[in-house]
Amino acid sequence: MEPPQILKQKNMDGDIEAFMIHALRHFVFRTWVTILIAWPLSLLTLPALQPYMTLDWIILPVIAIWVLVFMVIGWILNRLGINTIEHRIKEATSLERMGVIRRTEKVFHEAMAVLDSVILSPLAKKKISTLLAARLARFYLARVDKDHASEQFIFSYLQSHPDDEEVAENWLRQIEAHDEIKKEHYELLSRIGNTQPDKLAVQHLLARFYLAANRTDFRALQTYRRVLNADISAATDIIQQLAVLFIQEGRADDWAMQVYLLAFKHGGDPSQLLKGIAACTYWIPETERNKHSLSTARKLLVNFGEETLEQMRTGFNPPRLEPITEKIPRKRKKGIPIGKLFYRAATLLFQVMTSVLSILIKQTTAIILFIRHSKRSRPIIRWSMITLLAIGVVILVINTTRYLVKPEKPVTEEKDLTEVIITDPFTIQVAAYLRPEDAQIYLKHLKERGLDAYITKRQGTKKIYYQVRISHFKDKESARAYGTSLKAQGIIDDFFVANYERP
Repeated sequence: MEPPQILKQKNMDGDIEAFMIHALRHFVFRTWVTILIAWPLSLLTLPALQPYMTLDWIILPVIAIWVLVFMVIGWILNRLGINTIEHRIKEATSLERMGVIRRTEKVFHEAMAVLDSVILSPLAKKKISTLLAARLARFYLARVDKDHASEQFIFSYLQSHPDDEEVAENWLRQIEAHDEIKKEHYELLSRIGNTQPDKLAVQHLLARFYLAANRTDFRALQTYRRVLNADISAATDIIQQLAVLFIQEGRADDWAMQVYLLAFKHGGDPSQLLKGIAACTYWIPETERNKHSLSTARKLLVNFGEETLEQMRTGFNPPRLEPITEKIPRKRKKGIPIGKLFYRAATLLFQVMTSVLSILIKQTTAIILFIRHSKRSRPIIRWSMITLLAIGVVILVINTTRYLVKPEKPVTEEKDLTEVIITDPFTIQVAAYLRPEDAQIYLKHLKERGLDAYITKRQGTKKIYYQVRISHFKDKESARAYGTSLKAQGIIDDFFVANYERP
């Protein structure tokens, strides 16, 4: 038995289409019940009120009765639905403690059937669905014999509630134990990590996943920092793996040096770690911030000669270059400032709306005065209202039959997850700009020279950089040789080898 449609969707309580369909079904059903109750109630009440008011005002108590009945029915239906679901949740919890799994699942499905019915209003449904979904996710996580539907439900629940620490941690441990990490899971992993930055257990699990995938992108690096800034004694395995990954990439910056030193301190491979430390001491300029770390690193290398140190740092890259100074001057645009243009447009729109509203009020007032002083208009209005009410009843019957009888088709979302394999993992970066138009101009200049140039967008600490890169290569040596050739020809000013990312 699969969960109902409302709980199987990717964003259970946020899907606009499902929300609108449920709202329409609920209000049609509620309107029908209101008609069945308010119509006879109005017929019984109007004769008692007729001696106290004229025909002109008799419509007001009718409207009041219908509105009151509509609101009371909504409150009663919501309380009935919420109480039923809460009772089912308590019953399922008791059955789960007794070990009656099949019966527990059946009770949960009964609660979901109530949630998927027309009883609850959209707002009440959204509130109680969160409670039911959280409880059901924990039930599925505790099961050993999970099927595809239950796994998809847990995945969908975490997409809507990545801040649920208990469910997130248990789900991460299960996919780690069974080695079930999939490509579509990585976006959810990032959301969980950003939502729970202070949950050390969750950050440890995420760091292991990223290290298994050899990831050094911004999100992965943020996770590594959160782990290493906490209790280092509990993250020695992560430090060792991260140091190996940085050495493979040839990193030689401040943070890489800290990782190498920590890994060396906690029993890492000295032959490899000392190479990274040697590269860092050579490339990193000394500042007040890294003075102590550089001093510690130099003490570890004191017994090595200059030739040995030069060989050790071979294959490592210098720290990433700061964005190259923009060579293209900015062009000053002449014209009306955007703020003034927006103010003029808003003022003109307000004047037009005010004029239209004034005309409508005058015409409506004239029509009302004409109707109140015309004796022939009263029977026309009476029969017109009866006719409109009859038409409305017919429309309600048609819509109710259409939406209550029409079977729902399950909606499934499938994503084409074609894995892109990158065979050339390196490229050279020749410039970086803060404005995309400047990067485009430089890109055009390179393409005119017949170069395979492209632009990548990189989020910095406070700014976004538009990096201009050229071609892609199988190894770093080929990339350096190509960059050196372009620099010797005067085509580019400088470059450094970077990891290739498909534009």
